[in-house]
Amino acid sequence: MGFGMPPDMGGMGFDSSILQLAGYLFMGLVGLIFLAILLGIATLPSFFFTLWNLELAADETRAVTRWASIVGCGAAALACFELHPLVAAVPAPGAAFVGWLFKFTGYLLLTPAAVPALVAVAAPLLPMFPRKLLSLMFRGLRRSMLRTSLTYLALFVLTLVLCLIYAVLYMIGNATSEKEANFKAIVTHKTTIPSQMPAGYYTRFRDACLEDLPPEMRPVNGDKDIMSWSFVLGTTDKVNQRKENMVFLFALEPDKVMTMMDGLDDLTGEEKELLEQACAVMRANPRAIVMSKSRLKALNLQVGQKLKLSGINYANILFEFEIIGELPEGKYEGVSFMNKEYLIKQLEAYPRDTVNNQKGEAHPMMDKCINLIWVKLPTKEAFERLSQIVNDRSKFGTVPVKLETASSGIGTWLGAFKDIFWGIKYILVPAMIGIMSLVVANALSISVRERRTEMAVLKVLGFQPHHVLLVVLGEALLVGLLGGGMSALMAWGLLGSVKFQIMFFGAFFVPMNALVYGPALGMAVSFAGCIGPALAAKNVKVAQVFARVA
Repeated sequence: MGFGMPPDMGGMGFDSSILQLAGYLFMGLVGLIFLAILLGIATLPSFFFTLWNLELAADETRAVTRWASIVGCGAAALACFELHPLVAAVPAPGAAFVGWLFKFTGYLLLTPAAVPALVAVAAPLLPMFPRKLLSLMFRGLRRSMLRTSLTYLALFVLTLVLCLIYAVLYMIGNATSEKEANFKAIVTHKTTIPSQMPAGYYTRFRDACLEDLPPEMRPVNGDKDIMSWSFVLGTTDKVNQRKENMVFLFALEPDKVMTMMDGLDDLTGEEKELLEQACAVMRANPRAIVMSKSRLKALNLQVGQKLKLSGINYANILFEFEIIGELPEGKYEGVSFMNKEYLIKQLEAYPRDTVNNQKGEAHPMMDKCINLIWVKLPTKEAFERLSQIVNDRSKFGTVPVKLETASSGIGTWLGAFKDIFWGIKYILVPAMIGIMSLVVANALSISVRERRTEMAVLKVLGFQPHHVLLVVLGEALLVGLLGGGMSALMAWGLLGSVKFQIMFFGAFFVPMNALVYGPALGMAVSFAGCIGPALAAKNVKVAQVFARVA
């Protein structure tokens, strides 16, 4: 379905792949929830350690203990972050896992250091929150550890799952949003799926961009802003073809990979350097390929090995590759890059293949070997002008083609997912938020009923009704802040991305603004669930409570 293949039809005559897709998404969601529960349980010690440090931060008499604990946590967290890459780089079994544990421990220690430090600094500046009130709030949460833990876990799971869902929706939203300048356009066949165009169309289109367009409308970087994709599907076992032994490749120009391939321009450090070196080798050696880590693992191959592939869509063509690199983690998962020059040479050599082509005919894919053509344009006006040229049958008359913005083209490819994304955004997400609000409201209602005597005693001791309201609201908002903040931190820093194959998107990276939305969501859900119980606690009648006790 992803590459234009005919869908499998069920016995009732409908496209059964939609049900398979729905099941795939459902199982993915279940897996995310279980992952969130495990991570939430693992972060519970950090949560209660943070509460203890917060209690120290509110206690003026324990300043030395407070700052010793906060500074110790911060120093230990920094040490873990420093050790993580060093340990992970050790060439020994299990080193990567141990390095991951150091990273995980660093994030666990970061919250007990950062949040109490902020409270310790801000407490003197907030006279509406007396230190005694803050101490009561923190002690109240630690008093009922089971109920507090369950509330924290509910908020943690909610926020982590929503952060990962947000990563998918955010990345797809960016890919399908229209841009006003320096945007990409894509040339495809007007009627055929998958798009297939003659090899000569790429040269004609490049000439149209660099010569027919007015100078101010031409691609800013000239030929470097134009590239083509050819889809090559091959197998290591021509007789027993299975998904496990298939390789899907983009045949392209290696010198344009770093500038024209989405998602690679943000690479930094070693990953960027290694990919640039691999592209340089691909330019010099047409047989060189770069593969994704997932395909290398599936085929049990390593960098430096050779690979023979029998063409599936390019029938009767044998490709002999040398694996010279791997794509960065999460980038173009399941895909490999090859030099387009090698594909063209194999097609040109096909008429001389006396074994598979005794008649000496040209390969049937010779006039269909260009699938997509990409171009970066400076303005909308340039796009409209180029679209007129592409629609000119005198220039592109062999097969009908169209020019559309990349966002529009990607949106078309994602059409099968549109209803599912709509359901996730407008049904699943609100339902999860509503359920979690009810969970928080139920937990706090029970807590308020159990603590009616405590609330009455506070009023007898001189606390005002708004102080009681602040205690209940503060407890709920604090759990929401820590639950949402910790889960957002784990989603962004520890997990980093959600591995989920949708078309050519292999991984969806959690954006940094999730660090703001996560705590905000946790606090919003907590507020919605606790405002009712908090108002009930505020209105507790002292006489009625002690009359019942008597």
